[in-house]
Amino acid sequence: MTMRPVLLASLGLLLCASLGCGGSVSSPDAGPLNPDGGPNDDGGTIAAQMNDVSILFPIPTDGGVTRAGLLAASASGARGTLLPSNLYDAVGHVIGNTFTPPIAPGSTGEAMYADLAVVAVRIDPCFASLAPDPHGTGCANQLRLIFQEMVLFNTGIDGPNDSALHVFYSLTRAELESLVRSVIALRQASSGSAQLGPLQPHPDMVKEGLNGAFATGLRALVLKYAGAQNLVRVTKMSANDGVFAWTFSGFDVTTPGAASITPMVIPTLLPDAGSSQTFLRNFGPNEGMQGRFEPETISPDDLAPLANADVANTLDAGTRQAAFDALVRVENPTRFTPNTIDCASCHLAMPTALYNAGPLFGISEAGNANAFTADARFVPAGATVPTLDVTGAFNLHAFSYAGAENPEISQRTVNETAAIVAYLNTLQ
Repeated sequence: MTMRPVLLASLGLLLCASLGCGGSVSSPDAGPLNPDGGPNDDGGTIAAQMNDVSILFPIPTDGGVTRAGLLAASASGARGTLLPSNLYDAVGHVIGNTFTPPIAPGSTGEAMYADLAVVAVRIDPCFASLAPDPHGTGCANQLRLIFQEMVLFNTGIDGPNDSALHVFYSLTRAELESLVRSVIALRQASSGSAQLGPLQPHPDMVKEGLNGAFATGLRALVLKYAGAQNLVRVTKMSANDGVFAWTFSGFDVTTPGAASITPMVIPTLLPDAGSSQTFLRNFGPNEGMQGRFEPETISPDDLAPLANADVANTLDAGTRQAAFDALVRVENPTRFTPNTIDCASCHLAMPTALYNAGPLFGISEAGNANAFTADARFVPAGATVPTLDVTGAFNLHAFSYAGAENPEISQRTVNETAAIVAYLNTLQ
């Protein structure tokens, strides 16, 4: 497993993309298919890079002066409000930093609607497909936004709470391609033809600031293509850092304006425990974490034994390697989709590798036959490294923040992005 440190302000500095990382598009959990899924609009070659389709905003560190550079949940454009307040109420508020008196011992706060802001944008031309059609036929085309609570801490820094929401918007194929081309045009206007390298807080926004040309153009594109009219799913990761517990859930949205929702069935969990899942771990250092999944996946590809150092220590080397092979397969978008594996396995794959498998048992992804290989024609060498600061706060995000200076860009997200870049650049 490759690891690089967190990119901090020196470089300028979710929800597996869907907070449930794991079937095919025909799975009951796949979400609505786009009737306008294909074919390709034949508008010419798409020359996408990694940071064109997975875009992470840098977090303001100036006491809120540039917080306006992050879109609020209440922001509204051509298709309505990005995340209607009544829909947020219906799916349930994630844990946050606002407490309502009286405050009982052990109580948790909530992330208020007014404090939610977009911290990341992801573009997916064929959601939950292991073998997307080269013409785009039958593909579920999506724009996805990741929201986190942004509150001004006493340090003078706007800090994202550990919880996150991942909101899905359905697009036609023509809209998706137009969106991608528009993002590329923004990037080229700011950086020319330069390769921006691996996923990171977007270099153009880092260079120009959140009120610069790239960020301004990106906000306009989000408001053009995303809103209540085409909102189809909300997934949640609610973090109770007081007891080291992270709960995952999701809802398919049929009528956003009326907040008409159906709880998502999380893949590979028992039917009677399929709509919510929690990961819990011990207090103490990240290395050697003792984590457990409630409920645990019933998939034969189960990395949970490695996520608990006490359990892993009781296993023989072959069994530990088998669990690690499962972990690597979970990170591989040609082996699993967000509809074939549970949320926690997807989010815990990289932390398990870097907190337990590597330092405790010397197991790495190098040479593993289950690992994803990016198409070198479109993804340069060195552009598929993830981001996790193993010395920082515990972090199981996929493409968002556990604190303003602690992003995680998971290997699963990196691999998905590399696959999307290759797909877009070879559309027929």
